[in-house]
Amino acid sequence: MPAHLLTASEYNATVQDLLGVTSRPADYFPAASSSEFDANVGVLASLSEVQSEAVFNAARDVVAKAFESPELTARLVTCTPASDTDAECPKSLVTTLGRRAFRRSLDDEEVAAYLATYQKARQSLEMGHVDAVAHVLRVMLSSPSFFLRIERPGPRKDALESAALASRLSYLLWGSMPDDALLAIAESGKLDDDAELIAMTDKMLEDPRGQRFVSQFLGQWLGTVRLSSHNVDTNRFPQWTPEVAKGVEAQANAFLSGFVTGTTPWKEVFLAPHPANTAIQPLLAADPTTFQRRGFLTLPAYLALSSHSDRTSPTARAKGVITSLFCTDMTPPPGVVTELPPEEGQSPRTVRERLEAHRRNPSCAGCHNMLDPLGLSLENFDPVGRYRTLDEGHPIDSSGVYEGIPIANVSELLPLLAEDSRLGDCAPRKLYSFAMRRSLVPEDEPRVARLSATWKAGTLRELLHHVVVSPAFRGHAEEAP
Repeated sequence: MPAHLLTASEYNATVQDLLGVTSRPADYFPAASSSEFDANVGVLASLSEVQSEAVFNAARDVVAKAFESPELTARLVTCTPASDTDAECPKSLVTTLGRRAFRRSLDDEEVAAYLATYQKARQSLEMGHVDAVAHVLRVMLSSPSFFLRIERPGPRKDALESAALASRLSYLLWGSMPDDALLAIAESGKLDDDAELIAMTDKMLEDPRGQRFVSQFLGQWLGTVRLSSHNVDTNRFPQWTPEVAKGVEAQANAFLSGFVTGTTPWKEVFLAPHPANTAIQPLLAADPTTFQRRGFLTLPAYLALSSHSDRTSPTARAKGVITSLFCTDMTPPPGVVTELPPEEGQSPRTVRERLEAHRRNPSCAGCHNMLDPLGLSLENFDPVGRYRTLDEGHPIDSSGVYEGIPIANVSELLPLLAEDSRLGDCAPRKLYSFAMRRSLVPEDEPRVARLSATWKAGTLRELLHHVVVSPAFRGHAEEAP
C-alpha cells in the first residue's frame, strides 16, 4: 500500500489510544476528497503547507493536553533517570513511546536521533525530565511515521513486515493503532498462520474498539455516519429531538452489529428484526399493531437519511438500495432531467402521480421502472420514519410491480429483495475496497468474485475472515487474477 494520511477519524482515535486524551484535533484538518470511503483518497504525492501546519499544531496541542493530567503523564513517563548520566531510562522511553507512535520498533538510527532530541531538550533547552519526554513526543507526532500509514516489506520482500500487518489489521477493525499485545503477537510470527490471524480478528471484534468497525465501515457504506448532521425540519416533525436522533443512530448501529459480532447472515439484512430502543418510541407510536418492522429499510435511520428535510424521496430511497446494497450503478444518462414535474396548476398531486408523469419520458422510464416500485413501497413512512396512511391529505398507495411480481406493500417486497444475488456479491466488493484503502480496479474483479463464492452471504465476521487471510491483505505478491 502506498503512503496514505491517517483519516480524520483514524488520527483522532490514534491520539486518544496513544495518549489517553479525548481530543479530536483532526476534525479541523483540511478536508480530503475521497471516493466511497474516507480512506480511499489516493496516493499521497506531497503534504501541503496547510496540512503540515495542521499536524504540527495537533501534535503540540494533544501532547500538552496529555501532560496536563498527572494520571496520563504517569502512564507515559514510566521511569525517572537515576542521575544526569543515566541513559537507560531515556532510551527505554524513546523505544517504548516510539514503538507505539510509529506502530513498529524503531531502528538504531531513530533511537539515537530521538535520544539526541531528549538530551538537547535537557541541556540546551534546560527542560526537566518530564518536559523533555513531552518534547520528544511532540517531535514523534510531527513525524510522517506517525501521521502517515507507511508499510514496510518484511524479510521476504513480497509480504508485509509483521508490525505492518498488525497495523493494517488494527486500522481495519479498530480504526486506530495496534496495542502492545497485538504488536507482540505479530512480531512473534503467529499472525503468519491463518488460524491465528482469524482468532485475532475475532478477539479484536469482541474488544469495545471493535465497534469502530461497525461505525466506520458499515456507517460509511450505508450512510449512518451522516445521522449526526442530517437535517430535519423540526417545525414539521417535532418528534425528531436530539435524544430521538441519538436513539435512531444507536439502534442502527446495534442492528448492523448483529451481522458482525452476532450470527445473523448478511442475506437477512432486509428481514432481520430490529433491536429495541426506548428512545425512538415517538417514531414508532403510529405503527399498526399488525405491522412488524424488520430489515434495514424500515429502520428510522434509513428512512430519515433517504429523505429530504421536509419530505420523502421515493427515488432516493430506492436508489440507496440499488447502488449501496446491490452495487448497481444508477448514474443517469447525460442530459436527462432527474427532477419531478412541479406541483402547479393541473399537475399531478401525489408523489406516485408525479413519478408516473416522469416515467412517460422514455429516457427516464428505464431507471424509474426499477426504482419506483421499491421507493413507493416505503411511502407509508414519513421523512423521520413514522408510519402514515396519508400524505398531505392524500391516501398512500404503496403497491407496485417489482421485477414482474405484484406487491401490495413493503412487507411483500422485502423477501424479494433478500433473494437478489447482488446482495451477496456487493458486500465483498465494499469490504475489499475498505480493507485495501482504495477503489477497485479491473484486476480486483476475479478476487472479489472468489470472495463472494466462498463467503455465500454468511455473516460479515466470516467475510472478514476471508479478507484478512487473503494474499492481498497480507501484502503478498498478489495472486494472478
